[in-house]
Amino acid sequence: MSAPPPREKAITEDEAKLYDRQLRLWGAAAQARMLASRVLLAGRFRGIAVDAVKNVVLAGVGQLTLLDGEDLLEEDLGSNYFAREDEVGKKRVEVSAPRVQALNPRVTVLTETDPSLLFQEAFLDQFDLVVVTDVVAPTVLKVNDLTRKLGKKFFAAGSVGLDGWMFADLLEHEFVVDKIKSVSQGETTTVPTKSTLSYVPFSLALEHNFASMRKREMKRSGAVLWGVLALFAAQQTASPSPSTPSYTPVSESDLSSAAQTIFPKIGVSVDVLPSSEISRLATLQSTEFPPTAAILGGILGQDILNAVGGKEEPVRNLFVFEGGGGQGKVWALGV
Repeated sequence: MSAPPPREKAITEDEAKLYDRQLRLWGAAAQARMLASRVLLAGRFRGIAVDAVKNVVLAGVGQLTLLDGEDLLEEDLGSNYFAREDEVGKKRVEVSAPRVQALNPRVTVLTETDPSLLFQEAFLDQFDLVVVTDVVAPTVLKVNDLTRKLGKKFFAAGSVGLDGWMFADLLEHEFVVDKIKSVSQGETTTVPTKSTLSYVPFSLALEHNFASMRKREMKRSGAVLWGVLALFAAQQTASPSPSTPSYTPVSESDLSSAAQTIFPKIGVSVDVLPSSEISRLATLQSTEFPPTAAILGGILGQDILNAVGGKEEPVRNLFVFEGGGGQGKVWALGV
């Protein structure tokens, strides 16, 4: 499915001065599309969302709506620099929004605290791009189904202790990259080049078959990818109905059982995810590590801008970050 053509907004003289550096970086057309864009960031407004929002607001999207029905917890203060200690117990997005707004008064920042809105087509239809963070796999599946139906672009991301992940479904996404070409001996020029990538929904990505990979390649890929896929499967078994923004951890036994069940179906050897890794993942799955959240939030924020601006190639389609080694890898699943 193709997304509708992106809107553009005429850049005023004041905006040209404010966004001068960005205009030089990605051009007037991309900035105009950002200024006209309407983005929803929903789920749980924690570390990943906080850093993504910072980047998106500073870059100058047109409208940003924050949706989260949960109250600010004391543990949130380690990564949410938009909130204060005396605001614990109040709605996370409502206490954070004024400081988000202060970053860039030209961006319209709105808040919603009714989680059921995330499953209402009429609500989602007003946005160009929908982002959910730190929610369970059934919620990602449900919201992605709705965004597909409505022709809206979609991102999801989550923290898993030291590790984390990000997924993108941008439908048929057209973007421009600057390629260096030789024009004569010793001389080059930059040529804007259009490209198009096809994305798949989260449901198809989860069915990706890895049978063509050798076992040693699977092990060399690290356990985080396999742990994340097992976690998604366990969440679907434990809580098949979507729910947001609450997050219910799965047990170690459920995670182990999910790995044993799902891996043979997708061509993965069950021993690529050792019991020690399953135990670690089960223990840390709902824990937030601020440095990892900051990295994932930065990448998510940049890809949101790439998606709405149509400049540079976004992730296609699953990015997995291994916090212990400080490494990340992109997997093109189901495409």
